[in-house]
Amino acid sequence: MLFQFNHIVSPLNTASGAVAMLLIALLGGISTPNAQAQTVQSADTKVQFHRARTAFESGNSLLEAKARIDRVLKEDPEDVEALKLRSSILMGLGRKEDAIDDAIFATRLAPKDGEAQLLLCETAYANENMPLASEALKNATDVMAKQVNWLVRLSVCALSLGDTHRAESLARTAVAANDLEPKAHIQLARIFARSGRNQDAISVLNKMVSNALVSEKAILQDAEFAAIYAPAKNR
Repeated sequence: MLFQFNHIVSPLNTASGAVAMLLIALLGGISTPNAQAQTVQSADTKVQFHRARTAFESGNSLLEAKARIDRVLKEDPEDVEALKLRSSILMGLGRKEDAIDDAIFATRLAPKDGEAQLLLCETAYANENMPLASEALKNATDVMAKQVNWLVRLSVCALSLGDTHRAESLARTAVAANDLEPKAHIQLARIFARSGRNQDAISVLNKMVSNALVSEKAILQDAEFAAIYAPAKNR
């Protein structure tokens, strides 16, 4: 199935109320728990956690997800996986001030948890705390596993913070990790377009079309890409 561009709306370039798809669009859901941060959960707590994650990933039940993850954290306020999930849920609900609190707490409990650092970067940026966002970006880059969704999100963070070199490096790493992942290619093309490297962006987009990863129609529906792609097609 061809990739749709609205699946890669950057969480850092949307208004708070539209962040509903923030960590759903780019991430493809929540990751498996970080080994260093695993918490022993009761059977009921495990059920609540997984139901909260499912409700979050559906994108239609954020309030239910919030209620369920609150129960998990009531039993264990230091459950890092639950804190990360609740931070994501809160961002989806537009509650960025609360989301950053959970992200900060998660990084304090598990400073080498790359996903926690990534969430801190995203939530700090949303709260316009650029020094904290930049610090979290560096920390996340140092410890993040080579998981494509995470790499793309980190690249989005870097680009939003003006660190174009790091953004490109992360996007290239994501492409190398999975050459068939459309999000990685689109992020790389986006970086080129915003850096004035239009021909490089067009080359990436043409490769995606050739490999049936995206349609020309979808490209032309993206205002940023259409501005450089349409003229090139008409030459």
